[in-house]
Amino acid sequence: MFEVYAEYLFLENLLMNWLILHLTCYFSKSKVPKYRIWIGAIIGACYAFVFFFPFLNFMYSFLMKIIVSIFIIVITFMPYKFKDFFKLMGIFYLISFTFGGVAFALFYFTDFEGLVSNGIFYTGNFTMKLLIYSGITAYILIRFCWEYIQVKVSRDKIYIPISIEVENHISNLKALIDTGNALEDPLSKSPVIIVEYKAIKDLLPLEIQDVFDNANNINFEAISKMAQTSGWVNRLRVIPFKSLGKENGILIGFKPDQVQVEDQKCVQNIIIGIYEKTLSRNGDYSALLHPDVLQ
Repeated sequence: MFEVYAEYLFLENLLMNWLILHLTCYFSKSKVPKYRIWIGAIIGACYAFVFFFPFLNFMYSFLMKIIVSIFIIVITFMPYKFKDFFKLMGIFYLISFTFGGVAFALFYFTDFEGLVSNGIFYTGNFTMKLLIYSGITAYILIRFCWEYIQVKVSRDKIYIPISIEVENHISNLKALIDTGNALEDPLSKSPVIIVEYKAIKDLLPLEIQDVFDNANNINFEAISKMAQTSGWVNRLRVIPFKSLGKENGILIGFKPDQVQVEDQKCVQNIIIGIYEKTLSRNGDYSALLHPDVLQ
């Protein structure tokens, strides 16, 4: 017969909850006093005592488990913003599910005794070895997954879809937020988005395309003449720039009708600088977005 001892039940839940809350604090980069982590762990450990009171079985419902989780997060971290609260909840459940999976795996491959009741896992021959093994394995898994998720999220944040429109023609592309891009049009002082030529080629008049396609070095005088005949004379810009290894660079630019940023912000006072080469080796983006465009 399997017996559950209250002191073991409290101890294993206290330590496991403390470890989960401690890792939640670590991965969320929250600054929380150590005593609050222990308070949250104690609340979680006391919740396990519902096992001994059958008339409190309603506490094991899905809704009550969510409420208890919310209560633990609020008491431990005291988040002031909904964004911070949902972030903490997500990390808390990610770590809890990882720990649960590791514990079940160890239970399956070893001789630990246990039972599952109302979604709660109880071990009979609890040892510190089980807790340590679960903690180490779960930490390695979470650390690996968390770094991967952070990299993916960071990339998603710095790559922004934009749409450039000229005379009802639109080019959709992905831009990299470049905090080092401080280029401005000398005349209008409008910010400049640097874009690969191939990404906006179809927006340009055929005459100007021919100049870019057939010349190793751009002939500014030829482009100026082409712009006059094509009606682009008011759009064309010459943008001086400095970069590593090139003190007096020149970009040909033009003023689009508008630039749509993330389907939310429409910018009209903007200049597109045409870059003849490739900006991204792996094709992740084809434009460098001026940070002022996002303000």
